[in-house]
Parts: sequence; C-alpha cells; structure tokens
Amino acid sequence: MEHVHETGAGPHELRAKGRRLTRQRAVIWATLTSEPEHHLSADDVVERVRAELPQVNASTIYRTLDLLVAEGLVLRTDLGGDRAYYEPAHEHAHHHLVCERCGAVEHLHDEQLGDLRERVRADTGFVLGSAEITLFGLCADCASND
Repeated sequence: MEHVHETGAGPHELRAKGRRLTRQRAVIWATLTSEPEHHLSADDVVERVRAELPQVNASTIYRTLDLLVAEGLVLRTDLGGDRAYYEPAHEHAHHHLVCERCGAVEHLHDEQLGDLRERVRADTGFVLGSAEITLFGLCADCASND
C-alpha cells in the first residue's frame, strides 16, 4: 500500500507553529517515520528513542507524543484493551483492521469502504465524521485457522 510520508514535515510544521525543535523531538519524529508500515506503541517509541538518547525520560517522550497528536502531526489509534499506537498523520485517510486474536493491524483505505458513509447516512441519518475507523475481527490467517 502506498503511503505519503515526508520525514521533514513534522519538524518543519512544529517550527511553523512556534514550537522548538529539540533533539528529543527530532529523534521521536525520526522514530515514527523510519518504518511507516510498523505500528509503534508509546513503549516502542520510548525503547527506540532511549536506544539513541539514553538520558531522555520516558515521561518526556510521552508528553512529546501527546504534543505531536495535539498539533495534528501524529495520529493515536486506539486498538482496544488499553492498546494504542502512534503513526505520522498521512495526507490520505486510512482506517485500521485489528485482529482480536493475534493483534495484527492492517490499513484500510477510504476507497475500500466504498459507499459506507452514504449508506450509514441514508439508513440512519447519522453522518460519519472524517476521523479514522477501527474495525475489530480476525485477520485472514487467524480466520483460516478456525
């Protein structure tokens, strides 16, 4: 799947919003953008950042993730059961399929949802927002092992 991703976008936008670009923030951003296909939990980010900058407190990393989410540069996706992961905000909307058995996460794009938004509105009058949708079930591997 194609991902729109520019490693410089986050730091540039932080500066544009009057935020300082500290070394810690730059390393956190680089961690999040280095492997766009991986879904990183806050603990994953802490582990990777501290491998490069051992002196950084975990609380600083958590606060920075919260800042990046508040600034719209990073998305926090709730995977249920107190699990969440972080990824750079992409220019294209995508949603998530979460396997309730093995925990695998896959991306699902708007075009794959087809006319879901229109059908929900027509059937219920409810207008879905633009936020991502997370669907839970079984991945293909787990479903085939039933």
